[in-house]
Amino acid sequence: MLLAIHGLGSDASAMRAYLDAAVPPGVQVLAPDLRAHGSNPLIGGPDDFALDAMADEVADALVRHGDGSPVSIVGVSLGAALAARIARSGRFPLDRVALVRPSFTTEPLPPNLSVFPLIGRLLGEHPPARALEHLRRSGAWRAIAHESLAHAHGLESLLTQPLAAERRIRLVEIPRNTGYEPGALRIPAPTVVLASPRDPVHPVHVAEAWAAEVGCRMLVSPARDDGEDAMYAWFRRQLGSFLVGIR
Repeated sequence: MLLAIHGLGSDASAMRAYLDAAVPPGVQVLAPDLRAHGSNPLIGGPDDFALDAMADEVADALVRHGDGSPVSIVGVSLGAALAARIARSGRFPLDRVALVRPSFTTEPLPPNLSVFPLIGRLLGEHPPARALEHLRRSGAWRAIAHESLAHAHGLESLLTQPLAAERRIRLVEIPRNTGYEPGALRIPAPTVVLASPRDPVHPVHVAEAWAAEVGCRMLVSPARDDGEDAMYAWFRRQLGSFLVGIR
């Protein structure tokens, strides 16, 4: 069985860009919408957005839908942090784990995630169009746009999604989590880290730190700004190779 976990501000449908044609035929895929994302109606308070609490919710869904067979996990960004927690929980037999574009570090609210609480605050203070104007004038957005226009424009969608204002707490609270404690990220299964260059929200140096902590190999994709289709095709090829033989 394959558990696929999306990133902050995204939803389960985004995992298709990484996994279409990469999953062996016949493999059951569980791709839940995280709390306050996609079709998941749950919002809640700050404690509900602790990574441990979110990982437990995903793991509980896996208990309900799983068949007891070894689990492989693919997690993107926030999903990578949740994947690592679930993999290390001991609740499931593991096959393999892919950590894609990890973004969380050993510190709460690292610089690469500081734009998310800003967007959350703007959503609470302004209607979407005015919030977008303020975002584009902010130093955080300009710094991201200087490195990658594709990623800067991608962040703008967080202002226009359905229920964006009602769900803004996710953008404020989730980046306050630490991704892992130093020396405590070993995963008891074959693991790979996949990263992207020129990605200010998911910097390569963060991925390098994850790979060093896990003790696994890291591969780097083409840059999103050089062609989004080519980047996602690379991820699908790498994940398709990594997932050969899962069941």
